[in-house]
Parts: sequence; structure tokens; C-alpha cells
Amino acid sequence: MIGNLKMHHMTLRPQAIQPLLLALSLTFIAGQLAAEPEGESTLAPDRPNTLTDTTASPDAQPGPVLTPEPASELELEPPPPPESDALATNPLQPKTSEAPSADELRSLEALDRALTSKEQQVSEVQQQLIAAEDSVTQQDLTERLRALKDELEEQRRQFEKFAVNIDLRPFIDEEEKPFNWQDELSKLLKPIIAELENATKESRAIGELRAQMSEVEERKTLATEATERLQTLLAQEPNAALQERLQERLANWQRIATDSSNSYAALELQLNKRLEQRQSMLEETTGYAKRFVRTRGLNLVLAIAAFALVFIGVRWLANALRRISPAAENRFSTRLTTLLLHVFSVLGGLIAMLIVFNMAGDWFMLGIILIFLIGIGWASINTLPSQIETVKLILNIGPVREGERLVFNGLPYRVESLAFTARLVNPLLDGGVQQMPVKHLVGHISRPPGEEEPWFPTESGDWVELADGRLGQVIHQSPASVMLQEPGGAEVRYPADGFIALNPRKLSQGFRIISRFGIDYRHQAIATTEVPKRMRDALDKALAKVLENAGVEKPAANAIKAINVLFAQASGSSLDYLIHLDLAGEAAPMTPIIQASIQGILIDACNTQGWGIPLTHVGVHQLQVSA
Repeated sequence: MIGNLKMHHMTLRPQAIQPLLLALSLTFIAGQLAAEPEGESTLAPDRPNTLTDTTASPDAQPGPVLTPEPASELELEPPPPPESDALATNPLQPKTSEAPSADELRSLEALDRALTSKEQQVSEVQQQLIAAEDSVTQQDLTERLRALKDELEEQRRQFEKFAVNIDLRPFIDEEEKPFNWQDELSKLLKPIIAELENATKESRAIGELRAQMSEVEERKTLATEATERLQTLLAQEPNAALQERLQERLANWQRIATDSSNSYAALELQLNKRLEQRQSMLEETTGYAKRFVRTRGLNLVLAIAAFALVFIGVRWLANALRRISPAAENRFSTRLTTLLLHVFSVLGGLIAMLIVFNMAGDWFMLGIILIFLIGIGWASINTLPSQIETVKLILNIGPVREGERLVFNGLPYRVESLAFTARLVNPLLDGGVQQMPVKHLVGHISRPPGEEEPWFPTESGDWVELADGRLGQVIHQSPASVMLQEPGGAEVRYPADGFIALNPRKLSQGFRIISRFGIDYRHQAIATTEVPKRMRDALDKALAKVLENAGVEKPAANAIKAINVLFAQASGSSLDYLIHLDLAGEAAPMTPIIQASIQGILIDACNTQGWGIPLTHVGVHQLQVSA
């Protein structure tokens, strides 16, 4: 402390207490006389007591020594030059502070009286320590003196700080304490625990009374059993010595039983009184809520308002910047600025809440917010890699980029925009716009789309044939499902990704029907020349009528694009032909009828031409089992 008198220490051994009592008393008087000159009070602002002891070490024995301050250290500094000269020689010298007010002087007087009282207490304890003769008393007085001196030193610092009105930390050498997170956490939790204890005070008091009653009741029961046992022993008329000792123990246990019974009655009375005064759970909850709103409601409202003001203000600023330069919205710098503003909108709002609670001195709510933030920070450690990937997506530098093709939930999409929300678009799907948080795209990869790459295998109105053999027209397709209408009007619904997995064969732009037909070997001579030509002529004439009768929109001649009859192979029992029939998309609904008609038309042609159709011979062999 600035201006404090130096302290000197010596060790006082217990063996020398008695011989040195007189010397110590004389030294104490001399020290008091040396510390009380009138001029010294103006030199030492804290008016330190020059008495000290060797309490710096707990193991040292008390031995106060009275030493006056050396005169050399009490000399005043030379007076400063006049103000004009000082300013001329040192332009950096600060101006003289304003004169203290009357309130400040009254405060200093109050602090001075407190210091004087504390110094008197220290002096009294020092005198008691000098007069103490046993080591136990000396140890107690030493600990008390150490605590008083710590309090005195703290009061001196307060007086000095208030008197000079400057920051004294550069002049104070404080010991650096190692950081202990448990101590810091306990300080943070202390207001919260105190609030919880206050909220459950009545319930805990009732619980403690019931626990004490249970303990006292057990003691009363055991004491009663002991009394009955001793009375039984006395009824058997033991010898005089034993009877006297048993009577003594009986009186003791009867006293214990009586005391336990009285204690139980008193506890029961207290419990009943508390239960009568206790409010219902609803009333207690309502009362606590009212007290909370009355004491902390305004602080909470102000904190929420501060959070909302910062949050909405920063978000408005981010949107304003985006509206000012919409062309630069996709730049990396714009994305980074927007990201930082969104992050600060949350952090700044929380900081504003902390400032409000700190200014209001509401340590309970302040601790709640800090614990909440610590919990979020601790939980964020496990999700840090995912959060980094999310930030990369927002900045458009991740594995998913704007304008590229992305397969999401089994369906292709174009990444139209990436920010805090992602916009995915499939132009061929009804409702093919997906708006989602960008974090859902973590783990996906996009690629540039091909120039002619379709966004879906079909469009609404297309006729398709699926791998499961079903034929139908697409009447509705969305990201959820695809609806097919079969010939005849039946509707079938497929999940969109399941529809793609069935490899739909699109018939609307034209398709080909392939059929097989075989004739007998006896027509081998004309099998590659005359037979294919006549089969094609028969199909050309008959299929046109079949399509006209089926009601195909296009004229029959235009619906049939090409008919080809090709010799396929000479199989074991027939000469086989492949019939390729190319049709326009309008004929797709008639595919089953056309396939059946091809076989009928070729059979009619064989009958007209006299061609034989081979039969499949099946041999049945019966195995005779002998008895």
C-alpha cells in the first residue's frame, strides 16, 4: 500500500514469554508514542498501526515487536513549482482535479471513522496477545489478528482509492492465484442455487422436520425397550450392588425416553403448524411466479427487448445490404459479410442480454444465460465438422454449388440458390421446388449438368412401360410420387424414386413391338424369300384396320412407321421369324392389342397360303415300379 509504514518481524519463542513481558510492554508504549506524532497523520493517509507480529507464517509463534518508522521514509517530497512554471517545463502534466464535494468529504469522514475503529480493534488484540500466557490462546489470538489485519488492509485500500480517485492497481503487488475452474463455476452457480433453495425453502423445512421426527421416534422406541428390559431385570430382585446400578441405568433411560417424547411432541407441533400454514402447490407456484415477475420481470423484459433490437437490427442491415447490391449477392465477399452479420445478430443479442442483466445486478439470470451459452458451446464441439461444412455451403465453396445438378432423396434437382436456406428446383415435377436449411445438404455432392440431360425420365401425359410389365400414362408426377393411369382407367401410384428405379420405357415419342413366329420345315424352300414378304404384306393391310378400329387419333397409315419381318433362326422344330413393328406414340395405349393382333394376322396368313405351323411334341414317360 502506498505510504504504508514498513513492518519488521521477529519470532517470539514460547520459552521467552514470561521474561520478555515487561520488555514488550515498554516497547509497545514506545511504538505507540512514535506512531502518534501530529505530523505523521498527514504523511500516512491510512494511519497505519505500527504494531505487527510474525503471523505471516502459520507455523511461527507470535512475537510482536514494536518498531517505529525510519524518519528518512517519512520525509515529504519537495513542493512542486508554481502552476505556470510547471506547465512551461512539462506540458504533459495533468490539470488539477476539481474540488471534492461535500458528499465526498462526508464519505471520507465515515471511512476514516471505520478505519480508526478497526485500528483500535487491532491494537486491542495485539495487547491481548502480549498478555497471553498459554499457547492455545496465543494461537487463537494470532489467527484473529491476521483476519483483522486483512480487513484493515482492505479498508485502507478503499479509503486510498476514494481519496485520491485514481486506479491503484499499478501500485499494488498482488499474488497471482492459479485459475481454478471449479471455483469459478461455483461462483457462477451460487446465485442459481440460492434461488432454487429459496423457492424450495418451505418444502425442505417440512422434509427436515419429518426426518427429525423419524429419528426422534426411533430413539424413543429404543429407549422404551431399554426401560422395559431394565424393569424386567429389577423385578427378579438382584443383589444390592447390581440393583443399585440397574436403578441408575433405568433412571437414565427413562430420562432419555421422556426427552425423546417431548422432542417428538415439539417437532410434531412445528410440523402441524407448518402444514397448516403451507399453501397448495398451485398457490406456491403462482406466488413464486408473481415474486419472480415482480423482482426480475422488468429485467427479463428489458433483456429480451435488447436481444430483439440487436437481432432484428443486424438482420435488417444484412437484408438492406443485399437489396442495395443485388448483382453482388453471389459474390464471396457478400456471402461472407451476410454470414458474419447473421452470426453477430445472435451473439450480439446475447451480449446485449448479458449487459442488461449485469447493469441490473441480476446475477441469477446472468448465470442462467452464461450456463446456457456454455452448454451450447460444449454441445457444438461434437458438431463442429458439420458446422464447418455448413459454412462452406453457405459461402458456395463446398461440395454443392449453385447451378449444378444434385441428386437429393433419389431425385435430380438443380441447385438454384445457396445461403442459409437452399433452393432446389426440378422443372419437370409438379411442386418440384424444395426449400430447406442448407445443413440438410451436408454430405451431398453436386456436378455440372449435361447440355441435353433431362431432369426426369418422363413428363406428364407420357405413356410408359415399366420393368414390372405395367403399361400406363403419367397423369401426375411430383417429388413425392408418380401417378399412372392404365388402359381402361385404373390408376396406380409409385413413389418417385421407386418409379425411377423401375427404368420406365417411354413410348410417347415412338416405340417398337417385337414378336416371334414360326412355320414348319416343309416350307424351307421359300423360308427366306417368299414367306417374309407375304407376312409383311399381310401385317401392313391388317394392322391398319386394327388401329382404325381401336380409335387411334392419327390416321392408321401414319401411326405405323415401319414393318419388318426377318428370318431369325432354324430351331429344333420350326423356322422362326422376328417381326419388328415401329409405331408412333399415339398407338402406345393399343400395345397389348397390337401384340395379340400380330399373332392372329400371321396365323390367318398361314391358313391363306397353306403354310403349316409346327406343334410342340411333349413326351410323357411312365415309370413302372415293381411291387
